[in-house]
Amino acid sequence: MPQRRVDDEAMAGLFQPERTDTGLLVSIVGFDGSGKTTQIERVAEAVRAQGREVVETRQPADWYRELAEVQVFHDQGGSVETAYILALLAAADRRRHVMEVINPALERGAVVLCDRYVYATFGVFVHRGVDFRFLATINSGIPRPDHAFYLKLPTEELLRRLRVRDGDRLKHEEKSAERIESITRTYEELGPELVHIDGGAPREEVTASILRHMKDSLSG
Repeated sequence: MPQRRVDDEAMAGLFQPERTDTGLLVSIVGFDGSGKTTQIERVAEAVRAQGREVVETRQPADWYRELAEVQVFHDQGGSVETAYILALLAAADRRRHVMEVINPALERGAVVLCDRYVYATFGVFVHRGVDFRFLATINSGIPRPDHAFYLKLPTEELLRRLRVRDGDRLKHEEKSAERIESITRTYEELGPELVHIDGGAPREEVTASILRHMKDSLSG
């Protein structure tokens, strides 16, 4: 049986001890092609219909995504040393995003819907050989989401969706079932941190499931 990658002690110290804002932070994670963007849009529409301010955002932010080193890393792969460097840059990008986008919105009482968040860092960089405890340390002190959802799909379905969407323009991790499963394995090991949602269900059912989990928070 493969050794467990997630360090529960490190995970326990990841998030800031408490939040004093009146907002709601929601993360939706999953491998590319799982429907994250669609669900962010659908949930945002439903929550706005209830009269709440909604901020749709994503991590990493554009600053990180546009770095040439990042694009090469995701398109072609790279060394473990490069992975550690990019993990540090991703953590810096996340902290700036929290400071400039997430925290101000939460202080206003908004509902923040974040595509990915820190969970994706664990998925990608642990797969690339970066130590879990190192990742938790460099990302420590960020806000804990009120809800975090993992859109779960079979590997074969993810591959099918990616090929339909992107054709031959697949990223390094998207080119084999083994790489996909290495990343999604970390999501599975995060256990109670993530609520698992059947991403293969009709999109209306996926949205309804997410909203059911958010119901009490939205009415509170």
